[in-house]
Amino acid sequence: MSVRSDVNPAEPTFPAPGQVKPELAEHEVRCGMCARNVEVDEETYQFVSEAIKSGLDNPFRCEICKAEYDDLVYEG
Repeated sequence: MSVRSDVNPAEPTFPAPGQVKPELAEHEVRCGMCARNVEVDEETYQFVSEAIKSGLDNPFRCEICKAEYDDLVYEG
């Protein structure tokens, strides 16, 4: 799988390994960068919901996007 800026709805998306333990995953949230669906715990879900209700952009980033962003920041 390669990283692209477009989203193909026919292509399956998978959460990164180890994101949330299955017993803690209660809700599904979309990544604010790549729109990947990720299962999250109640606390993360509430954080994202409050931000969106307040009129802010979706602050949630999946593990893949966090890693890519960290790499870009590190490289300058």
